[in-house]
Amino acid sequence: MVLEVVKLSVSYDSTQVIKEASFSIAEGVVAVVGPNGAGKTTLLKAISGLVSYAGSLRIMNKDLRALSTEERAKLITYVPPLVDVMPDMSVGDLILSDPLHNKELLKEYIELFELGALLERRLSRVSSGELSRALLAKGLSKNSKIVALDEPLSHIDMRFQLILLKHLRVLSKEGKIILVASNQLNPLLSYVDKV
Repeated sequence: MVLEVVKLSVSYDSTQVIKEASFSIAEGVVAVVGPNGAGKTTLLKAISGLVSYAGSLRIMNKDLRALSTEERAKLITYVPPLVDVMPDMSVGDLILSDPLHNKELLKEYIELFELGALLERRLSRVSSGELSRALLAKGLSKNSKIVALDEPLSHIDMRFQLILLKHLRVLSKEGKIILVASNQLNPLLSYVDKV
């Protein structure tokens, strides 16, 4: 499987954030590295269909614009670093809020990210790291072919960073394309196929 990006451009109002970017990504873990404001999040959101763009995004020679919203949601998962949440919602409700999750995989991710004891806890009572782990479990349990992780290491501690990075290597061997946006390359170096 190959994701082709051809002359991708994205602007917000009159500010161009990405200008005619072209590249292809094969299966594996790819680090999207750059400073804050460089367009990493915008790139992931464009690939995920969350922002408008000019140019072409193709997977297996099919234009992503030709996919229905549901088809694209099954194919591509975008996991944000944090989200605005309803403070009275529980961690469990957040994780279960995506109807596309795979129940068996979700159980595995709850265990992997040690979320079992947090499932009944209100989101207003969890740390940013715990919320980030819940978002990772929610997103990864969709079992999508393309996973776009936006700054996934920013809020989790080193132990969970290693757990996540090792797991991404496993997922890449299953034929997935894993995009990891980060402003730090060093933690990723041993785990990515391409920068």
